[in-house]
Amino acid sequence: MNEEWISITEAAARLSGAGDSVDRSTLSRYIAQHGEALETRREGKSNLVEYGALAAHRGENIRIRSTPSAVQRGTIAAPTRRFVGTQSDGAARKMLADAEMREMDLAKRRGELTPTSEVDQGGRDAIALMQSAFDRAVESEAAGLSVKYGWDERIARLALKGFARAGIEAFNREMRDMLDRRNRARAAGDDPAAAEALQ
Repeated sequence: MNEEWISITEAAARLSGAGDSVDRSTLSRYIAQHGEALETRREGKSNLVEYGALAAHRGENIRIRSTPSAVQRGTIAAPTRRFVGTQSDGAARKMLADAEMREMDLAKRRGELTPTSEVDQGGRDAIALMQSAFDRAVESEAAGLSVKYGWDERIARLALKGFARAGIEAFNREMRDMLDRRNRARAAGDDPAAAEALQ
């Protein structure tokens, strides 16, 4: 095994370059805390540590939060399923989730939330009422067109029903497209309202 003994300052720089962001003083305390597992050597005024053993120990230590280098450069990394963070990060996330749940409970009590099943049923009822209104309008309009222009009432009724069907299909298509754009914007992390405004 090829051992590489380097100074703590150099070790901190190399670890940071590899994505394990740590400064010299924090690394020095870490090495002192884990002295039974990490051997050090004195060389002049410097303490040396074996880099391979240090990197392996920090990689196995579950208390160390490894930060991807993409996050350090300011870009957003893809979310992972497993939470990687410290215990205080977990507590902060739990407090935030609890606060959001309390806000939702308050909004529900105020009547500001509508269950999705009610919205879905309301949309279906609205479409059924719209179709019924079109059907009633077709009957009266077909009779009126027959009298006014001398058209065959049956042919006028068929044409008007075709127009009504085409209008409802266009409405359904527009609603599906709008919901699809909103879902894609939400999945991409964008503001759905802003995405709608751009369309």
